[in-house]
Amino acid sequence: MTLVNQMLFSYVPEKNAKIFSDKTYLVDESRRCTFKTFNSRTNSLARGLKHAGLKAGERVAVLNHNAIENAEIFWGAMKAGGIAVPVNIRLAVPEINEIVKDAEPKFVITGSNYLPKLVSAGNASYGENVFIIGSGSHLYRAYESLINGFSGDRIETEATDEDIAMLIYTSGTTGKPKGVMWTHKNLFSSAQASAISRRTRPEDVALVAAPIYQAAGVATLFSSAYRGNTTVLINRFDPDQYLGAIERERVTTAFIVPAMLLKLLQSSEIDRFDLSSMKTVCYGSAPMPVETLKIAIERFGWRFMGACGATETSSGYISFLPNEDHILDGSPLKEKRLHSIGKESINAEVRIFDDEDSELSTGEVGEIVIRGTNIMKGYWRKPLETEEVLRNGWYHTGDMGYIDEDGYIYIVDRKKDMIISGGFNVYPKEIEAALDSHPCVLEAAVIGRPDPEWGETPVAVIVLKRDAERPEFVHIMEFLRGKLAGYKLPRGGIFFAEELPRNAAGKVLKRELREIYGVGR
Repeated sequence: MTLVNQMLFSYVPEKNAKIFSDKTYLVDESRRCTFKTFNSRTNSLARGLKHAGLKAGERVAVLNHNAIENAEIFWGAMKAGGIAVPVNIRLAVPEINEIVKDAEPKFVITGSNYLPKLVSAGNASYGENVFIIGSGSHLYRAYESLINGFSGDRIETEATDEDIAMLIYTSGTTGKPKGVMWTHKNLFSSAQASAISRRTRPEDVALVAAPIYQAAGVATLFSSAYRGNTTVLINRFDPDQYLGAIERERVTTAFIVPAMLLKLLQSSEIDRFDLSSMKTVCYGSAPMPVETLKIAIERFGWRFMGACGATETSSGYISFLPNEDHILDGSPLKEKRLHSIGKESINAEVRIFDDEDSELSTGEVGEIVIRGTNIMKGYWRKPLETEEVLRNGWYHTGDMGYIDEDGYIYIVDRKKDMIISGGFNVYPKEIEAALDSHPCVLEAAVIGRPDPEWGETPVAVIVLKRDAERPEFVHIMEFLRGKLAGYKLPRGGIFFAEELPRNAAGKVLKRELREIYGVGR
């Protein structure tokens, strides 16, 4: 008798089809589908992928904006025993090529709008293993050919809960992309904990505006599926489109990044939308300015909840700040807690370690470390980096912080120099490497500047080569556009220096750069 592992995340659509059947599951800009239809189509897709040659453990990459097809590919690949690999559509061509080369997908499924990027990245050799969503091409097969003609009946997943279900990429400190391995157990645990902590109900309608090639967007997609919610996907964030979706679909819950919330508050059209259905908004992915949060609470009257996580904590969070801590009663304690990331999630254990990995006492500042069923399996094909970041069974976040006597967690600084801009992780070394390739640049250092809209924006400090002419700002930005995604560009400013400050070991002192250029965090 075949044993079915109930922790497999691939079975969530099947369970929903039994419980909710004809209830609307997904809504995007062009269509909508029920739980029953979604389950049937993903079963057919799994069979189509296997018929085309997909074997257990092989990868299926998807390059597309938020759409129902993305979710189908995620679950279809999982049901076939494969691994789904969402690719960021905002990446530059060389960056897409890095990911495809590293993941070595058996199949690449791309929206027709993004085929030029894929081909330009040197992946035309995939040939018959490329499938197109939308308008077809005489060179490539249509995505629907993987579904049409294949049975939608139940399919047994050839995997265990420790097997990889999804590979999602985040840039590493070296500037090279790192694939974060999420197992079925990771996804199941994170979706369950998120649904409980966010207090969602089966009757909720969830809105997903964050891209579902990014951890935050995937987190909402998966936790909503676990809870049986109708889920509305928005292709790109636009305040009027967002508010219109709330009114049209009677949305009750959503996840939002601080930059989105600020744009909503700046919209002059708020009053013409009926937003009475919205009950709870969860925010995260970047530091939330407390003043912005206060204005939003008073302006909208929604219940707000904070969440903090990382790509390495799978599609879930390490901590939550509940609505009860968003009551604006003027008390110093409530004010202080708005600056925290809340208390540890029900499936995560959070501690503060010193440099020797010994636990620190309450209130002492050290590195935030986590363990739990939501922690990634590791980095794809990077055993040394995996061993370092998961040493002694704890995920070392690189964030510095402390836990107070009531269990609230506070981040005070970043051990690493990562910049979070608009909810996206931006690593300075990646931008520095691109700048270093400019013919006039001797060396460069990148730091983050606090930004009221994006959380942070990159700032570059450049040392020019001897006798080189100083390039104009627009020239440098144009040079970088072909190498980096738009959100990685140093929009916070470009400065020129005679030399970069260094310590005795030759390491650039970025803290001094922040002081010199007035961009301290």
